[in-house]
Amino acid sequence: MTSSRVDSVRTYSDQLASAGTSIEEIVQSALEAAHPEPHLRWLDIGCGRGDLLRKIRDEWQPAHLYGIDAIDWLDEDLKRDVTFETVPAEEADHLPSADRVLLVEVIEHLEAPWSALRKAARLVAPGGWLVVSTPNLATLRNRLELGLRGGLTSFRTDNQPHMSPALPHVTTRVLREENLTVQAPSFAATDVISLTKGRIWPESVRRRYPELTSVSVIIAATRAL
Repeated sequence: MTSSRVDSVRTYSDQLASAGTSIEEIVQSALEAAHPEPHLRWLDIGCGRGDLLRKIRDEWQPAHLYGIDAIDWLDEDLKRDVTFETVPAEEADHLPSADRVLLVEVIEHLEAPWSALRKAARLVAPGGWLVVSTPNLATLRNRLELGLRGGLTSFRTDNQPHMSPALPHVTTRVLREENLTVQAPSFAATDVISLTKGRIWPESVRRRYPELTSVSVIIAATRAL
């Protein structure tokens, strides 16, 4: 990662804030999509402070935890349990294979998201899973803003950490080209309703129209044994 790109991220607080207030629900949904089991090797690409790695450590008895990020802001209490490297996601091809590879709210921050995703896919061990989550561009709020202002809610000019919108069909195509079997997208976290000063969609509406009302889209893919 170049110095200018690191400067644009600024702090972990900025990075976390760019995921919005729904990050805990997104993380939980992404973890469920990874089909967690005990005694697996996990790799968290763009791990930040290590909140997801901590959850895996505490709940799933992992065989090994790996984490990478362009900046070393891993929490001190994880450094004995996580093999961490300060390396951008775009340069992750030298890492060992893992049973679960996670990119949770990461690819939208990258200058070369598809190169990073291909490299991540190649790290998935036979029988393993990769999970990627990213802002859902298909929400009604994004559609309205695109039609009226020519932009996307999650990629406004004041949201500097976000730079690469990722459409699910492109993510799916890249993963299939890397010989992974891709599941249908799932969705996490309830979006707000445009022009309502922060009201969120009722649960009944979200269940019926998740693609239009959810903050994040999650794509899971597996490599055959």
